[in-house]
Amino acid sequence: MGSLKDISDSIRARFDAMDKAREGALAATRKITRNSGDAIKAIHRGERAQAESLLADIRALNDGLHGSLEDFPEVYYSGYVEDAQVELAELSILYAVLQGLAMPTPESLRIENTAYLKGLGDASGELRRHILDLIRKGRPEEGERYLDVMDEFYTEMMSFDYPDAIMHGLRKKTDVARSLIERTRGDLTNALEIKGLHESMERFDKKLQ
Repeated sequence: MGSLKDISDSIRARFDAMDKAREGALAATRKITRNSGDAIKAIHRGERAQAESLLADIRALNDGLHGSLEDFPEVYYSGYVEDAQVELAELSILYAVLQGLAMPTPESLRIENTAYLKGLGDASGELRRHILDLIRKGRPEEGERYLDVMDEFYTEMMSFDYPDAIMHGLRKKTDVARSLIERTRGDLTNALEIKGLHESMERFDKKLQ
């Protein structure tokens, strides 16, 4: 049994260490978010080396969070670490799909399951962006397989029917993903029809000539 001052000093030391870990974690998660945005831009620009470099940095930052917050689950599960892990999941999933690689797992990324599932939803938005880029480049037919991937993501997200206390907002991202798929399917259908019409007209012009 210690004195009240000894007890208070022990609590204060714990809080000091927690506050220091929290400040470090905030800085790391901000950097993860910023670098993830830059890496996604690099992916869309076709700058693979830049994207891979940023992805490696992000994964190292996430690994550091596990070490620095190991003794402070109150900080680790406070919310902003998961938000950063969603960014890592989105980036890693998008990179794997566009590069034709095997899908990463939550375990390989060292992220929570809910962060991974929400990352699927966010990656759907980036796949829509990629499909629209293909449409602008006159290659809408290449977008069909990415629409299929978006459908697969949505189907899997829908299969997790648990309370929000467990899923941390997954339902909202699932609803957004459904809306994105519907809009993208319409954009892709229109683009394919227009391209088919143009090709038919070109063939007709050649016959006339």
